[in-house]
Amino acid sequence: MKLSTEQEYNEAFRIIDNLIAENFEEDVNKQQEFLEVAKAIQEYERKMYPLPKLETAVRIKSA
Repeated sequence: MKLSTEQEYNEAFRIIDNLIAENFEEDVNKQQEFLEVAKAIQEYERKMYPLPKLETAVRIKSA
């Protein structure tokens, strides 16, 4: 599964919600579908909403 649009991305979340409501943990096929949809969501987010790379580490001092 590959997500190309915001509409497909939103639909993927609806699929995830439905699988959770259906107790996907009890069905191997639903577990596989959940994993595929979750992976597609992660790939879409990585592509469309990339996190900036940190150039330097920031050290937090405790008080």
